[in-house]
Amino acid sequence: MTSAFWIKVFIFALAGTILSLVDLKIFRLPHALTLPLAGSGFLFSFLPGNGITPIRSGVGFLAGVFLLGLLSWFRHGSFGFGDAVFSGAIGTYAGVAGLGIALFAGGGLAVIFGLGKDRGPMAFGPYLAFGGVCSLIVLAFVPHGFGKILF
Repeated sequence: MTSAFWIKVFIFALAGTILSLVDLKIFRLPHALTLPLAGSGFLFSFLPGNGITPIRSGVGFLAGVFLLGLLSWFRHGSFGFGDAVFSGAIGTYAGVAGLGIALFAGGGLAVIFGLGKDRGPMAFGPYLAFGGVCSLIVLAFVPHGFGKILF
């Protein structure tokens, strides 16, 4: 991968850390932070050597918003729409394949850390951020054909 890819990973990790801290403090992922992250991911898709095309980036956004958006719609209190937009932002950075990796890694970690705790509110943003960084790293070192499996 080129330096554009690693700059993209750094920006996502930095923004993910900020979003995680905000989510841990107020249990919300503000659209004022998640939407610019999604926009920057889409803009990165136009740079050569970043690991994703604009079409894959856009489809990744739609898939992320749709998947967690459905949970937000039908299960009020479990996920907010900020989580859906953040997962869409992950999709703009990593595509549908990366989004799947991120949701699996982040969701698995959330289940591990959430077991045995009371049923109070739990910030899911840090787990999404962890999964997003994991997906970008995994996709950087997996053979180039892997991203084409899901789209």
